[in-house]
Formats: sequence, C-alpha cells, structure tokens
Amino acid sequence: MAHTPEDIWAEMRLHMEWSDGFSLCVLFSPGASATKLLAQWADDAWAWRTASMTRLNPTQAQGAAQAVLDGLHQHQQQWGKLRAPVWVEMLSHDPVHGPASWEVERAALMALLNESREWLLRAFACPLVLCLPTAWALRVPTLAPDLWHVRSFTAEVAAQPSPTPVQTIWGTQPSLPPPLDHRDTPALEALRQAVQAARQRATDAARQNPAALREWVLALWDLSEHSLQAMQLAEAHAAAVDSLGICRQLRQQLGDSPHVLRDLSVSLNKLGDAEREAGRGEAALSAYREGLEIRRQLHQTLGDSPQVLRDLSVSLIKVGDAESQAGRGEAALSAYRESLEIRRQLRQTLGDGPQVLRDLSVSLERIGNAESEAGRGEAALSAYREGLEIRRQLRQTLGDGPQVLRDLSVSLLKVGDAESQAGRGEAALSAYRESLEIDRQLRQTLGDSPQVLDDLAVSLERCGASAFCTVPERQALLTEAVRLRQQLVAALSSHFHRQRLTVAEQLLRQLADPTAAPVGDGPPNPSTNL
Repeated sequence: MAHTPEDIWAEMRLHMEWSDGFSLCVLFSPGASATKLLAQWADDAWAWRTASMTRLNPTQAQGAAQAVLDGLHQHQQQWGKLRAPVWVEMLSHDPVHGPASWEVERAALMALLNESREWLLRAFACPLVLCLPTAWALRVPTLAPDLWHVRSFTAEVAAQPSPTPVQTIWGTQPSLPPPLDHRDTPALEALRQAVQAARQRATDAARQNPAALREWVLALWDLSEHSLQAMQLAEAHAAAVDSLGICRQLRQQLGDSPHVLRDLSVSLNKLGDAEREAGRGEAALSAYREGLEIRRQLHQTLGDSPQVLRDLSVSLIKVGDAESQAGRGEAALSAYRESLEIRRQLRQTLGDGPQVLRDLSVSLERIGNAESEAGRGEAALSAYREGLEIRRQLRQTLGDGPQVLRDLSVSLLKVGDAESQAGRGEAALSAYRESLEIDRQLRQTLGDSPQVLDDLAVSLERCGASAFCTVPERQALLTEAVRLRQQLVAALSSHFHRQRLTVAEQLLRQLADPTAAPVGDGPPNPSTNL
C-alpha cells in the first residue's frame, strides 16, 4: 500500500537520525515528483548541520550504477563518521515504461551494492536512502538479497497529484529567515495537526514506544520554532515545555544514550528560545545552561566529532546571548570566545565549507558585539572585519543567494558602526553604502516582505545619519526610511515597528532642526541567526 510523504517522513526520519551506523531506507516510487517533497525535507533536516545531505541523481542511464557507487565512496571519504545521509534516485522520466538501459543500470546497481554489503556495514556509517520505481519492489529482494536483509526501512510512496513547491536551502539557493511578525496561519495549523497526529500515534503505541514518542518531540519542535517566528509566544512556549517533558521521559526509559541526551539539549534550547522571546531572560539562561552542560557531557563521552563540537558551539552562543541580555558582558564574551575557538578548530578539520564558514562569521560577529559593548572599539572592528571577509568569501563561493546577501549586508553595517565609533566617518559611510546597495538588490529579488523592508530601512537610516552625505541626500534617504517604516506599521501595527518608526522620524526631524533632542538609541542594529 502506498503512503503519503508525511507518513513516510515521520518514520523514516527516526531511522535516519537514530541509527548508529549504516541505515538503508528503500523507497519505491511512481516517479521523481512523488519523492521530491521527501527529498526536500531530508535536505532541510541536514541543511544546517556540520555536513549536509549528498544527492546522487544520475540523469543519463549509461554508467549510472558505477557513478552512484563512486559517489558513495567519495561521500564516505569526504565526511567520514559525520553520518551525513546520501539520497540516491534511480528514477527515469518514465519509470514504469522507461528505456531498457535504465532497467539494466538499476539491476547493475543492485548487484554492486549487494557485493559492497560488508563495506557498507563496516565503513559507510551513515543513512542511505535508495529510491527505485514501484515495479522494483519485487525485484530488489531477488537481485540484492544480502542488502535487502540489512535494510532498516521500506515504503511505497503514493503518487502526488501535482508538484509541491519547496523552499530552497543553504548550499544551493538559501532563503532568508522568516520575516518579522510573519503570521502564517495555514502553516501553523498544519503543524498543530501534525502534533496532534503524532500525539495520537504515541498514545496508541504499546508501552509508550520510544520511536513514537520521538516523532511527537520532532513535531513539537517544528511547532515551537514556527510559532516563535510568528510571534505566537504562548504556543511556542507550551510546545517547547511539552517536548522537554517527553525528552525527560525518554531519558528515564532509555538512559543517557547520545541520541537521548542530544534531543534533551535541543528541547532545552527550544525552551530557552521561547523564554527569551517572552522577556524571561533568567529562565532562558537557566534552560540554555542546562543544555550546555548536557553538550559538555556529550563532548566528554564522544570526543571531538564535528557534530558534537558544533552543537557545543551553538549552546555556548545561546548562553552568551542570554548573559549579554542580562548585562553580564564579560560572561557573554567568555562564552563567545570558547565558541569561536571551537569553530576555528572545525575549520581546520573540515575546511572552508559554507556551513563552517558561516558559523565562524556568526561567532566573530558576537565577539565584535561584546567587545563593542565593553568599549573596546578596535577589538570589535577587528572581529567584524574578519567576519566580513568570510562573508565575502561565501558570496564568491555560493553566489547572490538571499541569505548570503543579507549576511553580507549585516556585516557591512557592523563594520560601518565600528568605523563610525572610531571617528572614521568616510570609511563608515562606504560600508553603509555597500550595505544599502545589497538591501536594494534583495528588495528587487524578494519583494516587500517585512524582513526586507526593515533591513532596507536600517541601511537608509545609517547612510542618512552620516555627516559625510550632503544634506539633500540625507533628506532623501531618511524620508525613504520613514516611508518604509510607515508601510511596515500600516501592514503589521506591532510595537516593534512603531518603535522603529519613531526613531526614523526623530532622525529626520533632527536633520531639519539640529537643535532638536538627539535620538536615544540611534538607528536599530540588525543581527544574524545561528
């Protein structure tokens, strides 16, 4: 019986994430369109980890089997024990009545994988998803009996009525973070239904089956994260609390296994995020600290594996952010420095991969913020400049994707602010102008989303506040910023945007009347996510 992508992903994700070594998931599909959404979900699940998923999708039949096997060996050599999955598709445009050459290559691949069973089990310690035509469900057990016996998951994918639009991810064409105050009610409702369905399955499962409980946890994580982005703070907090309760229950059932402890640390971070956004800083810090202790425990147990180190660096930044919000700048700086040291270590180990470089740039930005708050302007500028160079490198590598451009724009603003504080106004304006140019480019590409308009208004305000611009230019820049702020308030009517409109209007009034009271906080300061 064919199953929906949602049902398949809920179970397959557990096999992919919880297996300690080689894990084979076989999907029988009527065509590539039926597995497209599943592949995207798997991509997204690993997009921000230390090593992303590898896709092997031969477009020509000739030599396809050997190309896939070579790709598996390359993946294993590159990523070693990082457990990044591989997604293999052997689906022609017409998988049922496809050309005979495709059938030959599929059979050849089955033979090659069957012969490689011992290598897969011994050395290929990561998930492998193999997508084949539906008609091959009866052929694989015969052609690859040894491989078939070690599979961990099998499913038949239902045909999809129409292509489902998917969001691009980091590493290809990354999308911006969700816009500020973005309330996507249909999406949230779908996530609520997913939580309810997972809760029902967990309740129905005999003896509180751990796999069913973890599926419930994953659904709660998604709901908490998206509720937070939509500023549904109470719902985000409730989902995080529920996920944490289930993770503590799993710890009691299963003990301190690495998977259980990592899930517990993730739930603690989700709770910390919800507490932070609700303005409960000390409660957020308490959750982050407990999560950090668990990740230090995992580090002691598992050693310096890349995923363990990256998890530890993320927890250190969260603790640092909470310490900073509490006014404990030196404690924040200490956490940021430890995170930066770990990320430099990961760069030495893994090289200049996009995720490694972006992580490093985020830590440098946090260091710059903390040094600036402590009044050490040159130290802040040094960190900001190094972060800016990394983001320029990412642009050269990845091109003008929205997330790449926004990160670069933020770094330019940070450098500009530090140059301005050092009294180098012309250097500051140069950075601000480049940031403004990028933000205008993003508006042309993405349209008038709240995030895009807010970023553009920030750059306009920075340039408009510079004494190195002519007065007419400053007038035009600040007038445009006020109009954008008015547009945001009219659309969203949030306190956040009303506050920023007040700052922009004060800047404009001060330009007309230099004797007017100065703006208290100055133009707002953007930041980037982990």
